[in-house]
Amino acid sequence: MSFLCEVFPPDAGRVSEAASPCAAVSADEAVLLEILRPEVALALWLRPEPAGWRRATNPLLASAPFRAACEDAPEAAVDGVLAALGQPVPLALAADMTRLAQVFATITGQERVRVRLDGVTHDSCRRFHMDAIGLRLLCTYRGAGTQWTMCGPDCRAPHQAPACAVALLKGSRHVPSPPAGCLHRSPPVSRLPEDKRARILLCIDEPEIFA
Repeated sequence: MSFLCEVFPPDAGRVSEAASPCAAVSADEAVLLEILRPEVALALWLRPEPAGWRRATNPLLASAPFRAACEDAPEAAVDGVLAALGQPVPLALAADMTRLAQVFATITGQERVRVRLDGVTHDSCRRFHMDAIGLRLLCTYRGAGTQWTMCGPDCRAPHQAPACAVALLKGSRHVPSPPAGCLHRSPPVSRLPEDKRARILLCIDEPEIFA
């Protein structure tokens, strides 16, 4: 069962229920549908890392940095990303990308999606922010996961999504406008040893989004 967790800044006053930002967090995949509720700014599906996942994805992680993106129907978009990578990708990872692209397309009601797979080795988007998009799916396949907070841009103790968790986040272009206060950022990795900085990040957007 999914549940809603409401978090407010320490100095927040009384806010109407409709305007209160919420995060829906659960180990149940159905939690992703909570993003359709107007008060939910983030839906996070906590799923376990598959057995043997790290060994299977080590070669791809070692090839970072890289970026590959394609916009098309879900299956074709993933095929385009894999072709652009130009290197072998574990079958399980390709299948998961396709599944998540299909889920995203269903939730957004879009026939096309923009799929991007990044191998990140630096501090990307270090500041807490809200993306200039409608809806975005993020899944960190390897490395430190996306950090998020509802306590403002200066939060010193953010939540962090574990590897393989799936997050749906509303952006500033979402209709209706999302509740203010839910911010996220890429985890700072520059302070880590060089051999521990790499991340594999899947990002799925609605079509014609290039943020």
